[in-house]
Amino acid sequence: MHRLFKLLSVFLLITATPLVAQSVSKPALIGAATTQKFPYSMAGQLIFSSGDLDYQGSGTVVNKLSVLTAAHNIWDADTGWSYDMEFNRARSGQKIATRVMASRIFVFGGYQNAARRYGADSVNAFAYDLGGIHFNTMPAAGAFAGWKSDLSLLTGGTYNICVGYGADVHTGDDMLFVEPKLGFYQTYSAFFENDSLTFEGGMSGGPVFAQIAPNDLRIVGVIVAGSDNPPTGGIRAINAAGARFISTYLRN
Repeated sequence: MHRLFKLLSVFLLITATPLVAQSVSKPALIGAATTQKFPYSMAGQLIFSSGDLDYQGSGTVVNKLSVLTAAHNIWDADTGWSYDMEFNRARSGQKIATRVMASRIFVFGGYQNAARRYGADSVNAFAYDLGGIHFNTMPAAGAFAGWKSDLSLLTGGTYNICVGYGADVHTGDDMLFVEPKLGFYQTYSAFFENDSLTFEGGMSGGPVFAQIAPNDLRIVGVIVAGSDNPPTGGIRAINAAGARFISTYLRN
């Protein structure tokens, strides 16, 4: 498994390798019209710098001034805290609903220690891989996506859809989606995996939605990792500790 932020200086299109005897969903364009529909319109592209390089990730507005993302978009064991973090909400090509710059950033407690001790691409780090961004300007005029802490919404029987801004096969400037064909399974603590989907680099921090009622999609996790061989997608589920992180640091 590996983290899914994308180095912006690399925009070469990668030819997908055929998956023999497998049925794995791959990210596809969600379309400009759906990008503008709630709650997908609360997701956006993150552009940020870490060390001397620029990267891309994804995130979702979860309160009037706050965005939920992956911790590894926020902090790196080698280069420290990310900076110049820009959130392009509901981006579709060159069309951007709102563009705001971060004023404060947060990582879930324990992530830094786990990443230093076990490596950022370890299941130990993925289990803590939640981050938050606070803005001085509202990214969505006060609107935000709802979230829910209920692991049963991930393990089968509930419709899930994962979205983000992938920059491997796609350009990174259009929202992608992928729908799992199987339920997620718990790998380690709050880190869950799914063998029926894959993610692209740049989708890290994007939301995993669950449909809890007709026309009611809630965030139940964030995309944090992916593997092409074997094809697997990894997420950091919103468990009770994740809910406390959001309620404490992303409450405004």
